[in-house]
Amino acid sequence: MKKTTVILLMVFGLNSILAQIDENIHELNSMENLLTDDVKNILKVNLADKKVVFLGESEHHIGSDFLAKTEFVKYLVLEKGYKDIAFEADFFGLYFDHDKTNLYSFWSRSVQCKELFKFLKEHNVTIWGFDNQMGSGYTWNNFTNKLTEFLKNNSISYDEKFKETTENYIKNRKKADKIVGKSNLEYLINEVDNLIKNDTVIKDKLWSQFLQSYKSDIIINSTHKSNKKGIPVRDSQMAKNLDFLVNSMPERKFIVWLANAHMTKCEYDFMKGETMGGQFVNINPNISYHIAISSIHMPYRKENWIEKSSKDAGNLLHLLPTTEKNYFIDTKRLISQNPEYSEKEFEGMFNLEENKTNWFKHFDALVFISKGEKVKYPK
Repeated sequence: MKKTTVILLMVFGLNSILAQIDENIHELNSMENLLTDDVKNILKVNLADKKVVFLGESEHHIGSDFLAKTEFVKYLVLEKGYKDIAFEADFFGLYFDHDKTNLYSFWSRSVQCKELFKFLKEHNVTIWGFDNQMGSGYTWNNFTNKLTEFLKNNSISYDEKFKETTENYIKNRKKADKIVGKSNLEYLINEVDNLIKNDTVIKDKLWSQFLQSYKSDIIINSTHKSNKKGIPVRDSQMAKNLDFLVNSMPERKFIVWLANAHMTKCEYDFMKGETMGGQFVNINPNISYHIAISSIHMPYRKENWIEKSSKDAGNLLHLLPTTEKNYFIDTKRLISQNPEYSEKEFEGMFNLEENKTNWFKHFDALVFISKGEKVKYPK
């Protein structure tokens, strides 16, 4: 009798937990009108005190992720008053020129982002960047002149070699080790480091931030591609750049558009330093909400693999009623109800360094898009 009672209690407990999981998994509409009233109400509660909303994508070549993110952007702008959007793109260039042409082409030129940029323009949403990678057209044409103008206006001395080497670097960042040369890159790092320590620069918070970001970009492009040291340098600086934007404009609320891998809330060894989101949270606790997005059925995924994964209790897809519809998982509420799930690991497809991790702890919400598609460009 006692054995039967214990088994019944275990079954009841398991069913209770499964019911709590199910009540935090919400079906979404089709892409054209993705967010249901139910999900909007969840967001309304969770965003009550949030100044920053991170919107992640599993990879930069997945157009269906862009479409889903656009639907969240519309909601955040129209119903929650977010009027600024910061992309994983050139911090310096977009600070001066808030134009989509300074973004990477998989966003600025893609068919799936056409509606996004039309919407941002119509609703006067300002585009910013927080990436230390100085690859925009604006930076290409203006960084050296703006830097030397700042130095001249503030009577900070520099030599012609610094100006020439800076220009050579900006024009050849990706081949800097070959074209600029190791000794010149070391020279640049030392010169920029000296500027960062200058009292006048320290007082100018904007240029102090630009120069720190510039230094980190040089360090990354001085590192051989096989050396992973550049990843933590980049993510650390991206967190600092976003922190600068958010806190220099305290009256504004920001949408942050980036890859899932960069926006994880936690810092883990397996991420190999790719923890921009975690570092931002450490600097600014409790002001951000992190939504990760992934598309299920993609041209490069075999259908039998998806079916097998959905039947595997150790895979996130197993939690979904079906892979043929779109879903929103309220992970924030789920782990508050079931703390053990913050440590429970699942296989997933949100594209972190490893596919098996405790996803519920990384993100506040997980969004699954059933029908995926790769990024497309106008013909």
